[in-house]
Amino acid sequence: MKLNLTPAQLAALRGFLADYEDAESLSEREYVVDLYDIEKPVSLDLVFEKNGVAVDGAAELLYDAEEDGWYMGRRLEDPADVQTALEQAGALE
Repeated sequence: MKLNLTPAQLAALRGFLADYEDAESLSEREYVVDLYDIEKPVSLDLVFEKNGVAVDGAAELLYDAEEDGWYMGRRLEDPADVQTALEQAGALE
């Protein structure tokens, strides 16, 4: 899926990912990021393309108190859900 972001949002997202502790750069264009501190935590695989950013993978993150750890929940398939998560994390400001 592809996100419909403005050039300013794309620049803000790149800056956020470069500085965010739970974001890992896999290449110059690809990042994996876990957003734990939002209403519904998610894990995202984002790829910057010529005209925007594609989401190669997105899933809910669920917490298991007994195991004291996070695990993947259902896949996110709606770009609006991914964009909302990024907005809540402050990645698009």
